[in-house]
Amino acid sequence: MSTMLCADLSILQCPVTRQSLSQASAMQIEAANESIGKIQTQFVAGLVNEDGSCFFPISDEIYYLHPHYSIPLKSTGKKEEVEFDKERIFTYFNSIHYQEFDGRKIYDDDDQFVDFRDFLLAYTRHGFYNCRQYIDASGKYFVDAACGPVAYKEYVQLAEGYECRICIDLSVNALKMAQQNLKINNQPAIFICGDLTSLPLKDETADAVICQHALFHVQKKLQLTVLNELVRIAATEKKIAIVYDWFYHSWMMNIALGPYQLYRILRHWVGKVYARALKKNKLYFFAHSPAWFRKNHPGTSIQFYVWRSINIHFSHFYLHPRLGGARFIRYIWKMEERYPEKMGRLGEYPIIVIKK
Repeated sequence: MSTMLCADLSILQCPVTRQSLSQASAMQIEAANESIGKIQTQFVAGLVNEDGSCFFPISDEIYYLHPHYSIPLKSTGKKEEVEFDKERIFTYFNSIHYQEFDGRKIYDDDDQFVDFRDFLLAYTRHGFYNCRQYIDASGKYFVDAACGPVAYKEYVQLAEGYECRICIDLSVNALKMAQQNLKINNQPAIFICGDLTSLPLKDETADAVICQHALFHVQKKLQLTVLNELVRIAATEKKIAIVYDWFYHSWMMNIALGPYQLYRILRHWVGKVYARALKKNKLYFFAHSPAWFRKNHPGTSIQFYVWRSINIHFSHFYLHPRLGGARFIRYIWKMEERYPEKMGRLGEYPIIVIKK
């Protein structure tokens, strides 16, 4: 088990108390091991907060700074109960499997959301890299919040020009896959198991912050908390790029998919009731409207740009190589480049750019 401390500890903070963190002493590590009883692997390294009340393990060059992994070294009362919606998000991403794509590990369910047919790949890859144009070209820390396995080469390239990528995800498995994927490109990175609602980084740390396809999986009432956290860790005048899903707020998809879109919306709401009633491990999803973001964003400005205007249902319905699909996707791509803001508001997947 590796115990190398690869981060500048001055940028980290306790996600529970927001205090600074330092390397745990031998006595504190021993106390943490005693508090959790007998397990297969004993901790040999970790971090503690200033008052010594919380211990966070370090293993395989991953900092376990999610509140779920906090080990109390002092009595702090009853541990906060995890709500069902939050728990099933945590469970889902820690149980998901992976598959190979271009020599890298990607989520096993990616083909439910991404159309990998050959004649669409150029358009798809362009979307993967779209966030790059809305953040600074270079800087010190590039924060990839809810990084997942950093699956695609375009995702890796988003951090080129930065000294260090900070990968934060609630899934340890995803972070291990990210380590493998980034190692292929020799990209320096820090790996943190953390919670979007309480990011373990100090204020003004990042020169760029991205959060792709994750905010809509956070509970409805906590998405504003995440927005505040993403802006908090960004340096002044820097930008936060969030890839979101408008779902039923996308007029383009509502019109194009018609009755099928109505079916998807009804199935979505019935699924919510089903998941809560039967305690099923179904991935949580809630999409706020553009108006909600305009009203609630904590930055100095907000803009909506297109990440990808169509979803996989649209491509399966309308895009077929023998029926002019290649020509149709080139037209959509052209419209996205010509009208990025309009297509970002009307299409399925926007890039929400907030300036601090």
